[in-house]
Amino acid sequence: MAQLRKDGNRVCLSGALTMLSVPALLKEGAAVIAGDNLEVDLAGVNEVDSAALTLLLEWLRLAQARKAGLAFVNLPANLTSLATLYGVLDLIPQHPH
Repeated sequence: MAQLRKDGNRVCLSGALTMLSVPALLKEGAAVIAGDNLEVDLAGVNEVDSAALTLLLEWLRLAQARKAGLAFVNLPANLTSLATLYGVLDLIPQHPH
């Protein structure tokens, strides 16, 4: 089961980002993405599928619509591989950590 925890301007994701968990996370993320700059930490993510990319890209679209900054840190290697495979890695803003 995936979990989202907001701590100031940092959102920590953990668990599995899969087709089963992403719909709920889309809603939770929509509630925390506002007009500020957020950093999403994926260090606790242990499983992904293509739905994880959908989640990140939808949160980015929402952040842009709300004029909020959004960047990701600690992308798991399997998520980076998927994003590269689909040709969308450059669309995912990352902060080095």
